[in-house]
Amino acid sequence: MSSPKHPADDTPSAGQEPINDYLEGQRTLLELKCCAPKTLSVLIHDLSQPMSRSLEQALARSLAAGDIPGFQPTDTLMPAMMRALGLAREDLDQDPIIHALRTTCNSCSKVGTCWLALRYQAPREECRRFCPNAKALEARAADPDSRGPAN
Repeated sequence: MSSPKHPADDTPSAGQEPINDYLEGQRTLLELKCCAPKTLSVLIHDLSQPMSRSLEQALARSLAAGDIPGFQPTDTLMPAMMRALGLAREDLDQDPIIHALRTTCNSCSKVGTCWLALRYQAPREECRRFCPNAKALEARAADPDSRGPAN
């Protein structure tokens, strides 16, 4: 997957940003972690929240490294991924597979990639490339009878 780019910036994002942008993002993230954790939480959990490219990249790196205490991908990323793949959150509430999907999501190594992709409303094809749950979610979306006893 190519790294998503900030809409206001034509330069490549991951790994090619100038050192000043990198440091600005890291500094802002550190300040948010230390001084404004509630604001940081809003920035992470609201995928449509505007932010600078440097902060966005710093957050993605931090999420990928597991450096955001208390962040659970299933709270923010899984519902958005389900929508991207054709399911509503409640579609799987009674499905026995939900526990395995949550476990996979919470232990996924692609959290930073996922967060960026969902911020930019990545198409299904892109999500399929990195999401280990994509195949199972799409199968459930295609076959409503497979979703468990409530459906």
